[in-house]
Amino acid sequence: MGALLTEDALAWVGRRVEVQGDEITESMVQQFVFASEDDHPAYVSAASAAAAGTERVVPPMLYQAAIRPYVPLSDYSSDGIVVENRPVIGSGQSVGGTLSVQWIRPLRIGDRLSGVKTLVSMEEKDGSRRKFVVVVWETEYQDQNGELVIRERYEQICF
Repeated sequence: MGALLTEDALAWVGRRVEVQGDEITESMVQQFVFASEDDHPAYVSAASAAAAGTERVVPPMLYQAAIRPYVPLSDYSSDGIVVENRPVIGSGQSVGGTLSVQWIRPLRIGDRLSGVKTLVSMEEKDGSRRKFVVVVWETEYQDQNGELVIRERYEQICF
């Protein structure tokens, strides 16, 4: 155990947090396409996808908006994380680290993602200015039929 990794924090290793997403709708896709300015024909409409010789799919990174929890602002920490969904380490602040995503299949309108996010490890490190902890989360997302759609690995930096 290091200076930042307390017994309470380490007790989170292996903890699982359920994730329930919203149904991906046409409106959600259009809002994402306009906001991201990613107007790939496969994202815009079935007709534009067909004209480009591909199938209609959802912009891949829309999954992050579809699984974002809707909770009162008081349930978020100052860095935008839902307080109950992470261990308190050091000052309680964190920043995003590495995100790797494995796509099993493209997302489609009508998909509703759910999954289980598991805290798989914590490692305290010495930085040039201070100590920090790398927290690793792994999540598998399924669609409404229980089909595996996405595997995600996310490193969170806590200090």
